[in-house]
Amino acid sequence: MVNQSWLMVVSAGFFIIVLIFLAAIAFLIYTALELRKIGANLKEFLKITEESLIPVLKETELTLQSIRKISDNIGKVTEDAKKLTSAVNDVAINITALSLLFKDLREGVLIRTSGIKAGIREAFNTFLKQLRERR
Repeated sequence: MVNQSWLMVVSAGFFIIVLIFLAAIAFLIYTALELRKIGANLKEFLKITEESLIPVLKETELTLQSIRKISDNIGKVTEDAKKLTSAVNDVAINITALSLLFKDLREGVLIRTSGIKAGIREAFNTFLKQLRERR
């Protein structure tokens, strides 16, 4: 009887182990199929992402080239602005020098004019004095 109950316990245990083994195999097969579906979906996702990223990368490259050209142009414009500022400064210096020259010229002309005027007045007064004395 002990052998028979022992045999039943071993048979039941073996049956349970076989059922667990079959369940595990079924679970592994299901998991493998799901992983295969996930892999296919991931591959499709990566393909779509790559297709959409290629134009974005090309556009980004063009944008970077445009930015590089703009920065080069900004450097040229800045250099031209420095040259223009220097030229304007030179013009301002020349205008100041010309203004001082005209000021000196004007003062000289005014002094000469005043001298000539005073000389003419004195000559006229002397002429009148001599005319009065002769009479």
